[in-house]
Amino acid sequence: MQKMTLSAARRTAIAATGLDRQRPAQVTARHLKSTFARMGLTQIDSVSRVVRSHYLPYYSRLGPYPRETLDRLFYSAPRMGVEYWAHAAAFVPPETYRHFERTRAEWWRNDYGQRHPDNGPDFRALQRSVLDALESGPKTARGVADLVDHEIPERNRDHWGWNPSQVKMALEALFAGGIINAAGRNDHFERVYALPRDVSQELPAPELSYGPAGGPEVGLDPEAERPRGISGTANNVLELTRIAARALGIARPDCLADYFRQARAATDEAIRSLLASGELVEVDVEGTRALKWHTARTPRSVSARALLAPFDPLVFYRPRIEWLFGFHYRIEIYTPAKDRVHGYYVLPFLLGERLVGRVDLHRDQAANTLRALKVTWEPGEEHEEELALELREMAKWLGLGAVDMSGTHLPLS
Repeated sequence: MQKMTLSAARRTAIAATGLDRQRPAQVTARHLKSTFARMGLTQIDSVSRVVRSHYLPYYSRLGPYPRETLDRLFYSAPRMGVEYWAHAAAFVPPETYRHFERTRAEWWRNDYGQRHPDNGPDFRALQRSVLDALESGPKTARGVADLVDHEIPERNRDHWGWNPSQVKMALEALFAGGIINAAGRNDHFERVYALPRDVSQELPAPELSYGPAGGPEVGLDPEAERPRGISGTANNVLELTRIAARALGIARPDCLADYFRQARAATDEAIRSLLASGELVEVDVEGTRALKWHTARTPRSVSARALLAPFDPLVFYRPRIEWLFGFHYRIEIYTPAKDRVHGYYVLPFLLGERLVGRVDLHRDQAANTLRALKVTWEPGEEHEEELALELREMAKWLGLGAVDMSGTHLPLS
């Protein structure tokens, strides 16, 4: 078995995700497309403490770029990516979306209300009414609700958690099952639902059907290509594992399973196939069995400098960065303020081949300032000048006039 140092494994991981490359002087749509293809997905999150999180991975790799160009690539035909529950909510290429048959079927078999002994028939009727409402074009849940009459009791609004309307529940069930898709997001970051034909001609368009006792059924896509002797489900997992392995460069089996939230047993089967084909190579990373993509580069050195979103592909699987970087990282958005260690919206700071610190970052629009509310360096690391340079460049990209770093005001000029 090939042996690899942790340092080499880190450099391989950084190179695979595109963080080792020199940022271009001017970012074009081609750069954004190649970055998306390299990552294989872009996670979405509604928190906009700095900027909507899906914009940040492109900035981390490319530097300042026009966000409207990324919006156009995601929301205008031909679409670079479509939204689905790929790794939480995420954009994936339309061709990758087709490999989520199993995920769509499993989501669709959840009980969103169609099996309810009292309201099940009414909820199934509501789902059909929701589909009829989308015939005239994409709409938000509120837009659909304006067109749909229903008598199902709404959820108890006194409940502490997420309390969607029944129309929203019907839409989410249809979205999870692949019956409808997302045409985009509005200014409030609400999902705009649409029939597949109104999103991309490349998307499958299964029909709504129900099994026994109201349980819905979604069949596997008969048009999906698969190698001889491999079932459709196994081939989908194989393709998703292949994309994950290429995007990660170096990974343990659990890392590959997490990338698209695939079942571990099915991922292990896919790994065996990729080892047999030579696409994956077993390596020993200082005593840990790992898997290296056969064409993954291992640069002799990397000069990366980037603040990473909590949902960046390099860091969203926390056990992987603890293994490779020795970096314990948790997002603390949902932690009570008094219990937070590093801050509310904390971005890891990548410098060279190390994650050297954490920055609690806030875009203070009213003060026209990007604020590093708290900076926590790893033991033996302190790189304020490098961090200040990165913050200044990010502030300019966000259209802000100054940086405030741990109480020190830094004008951009």
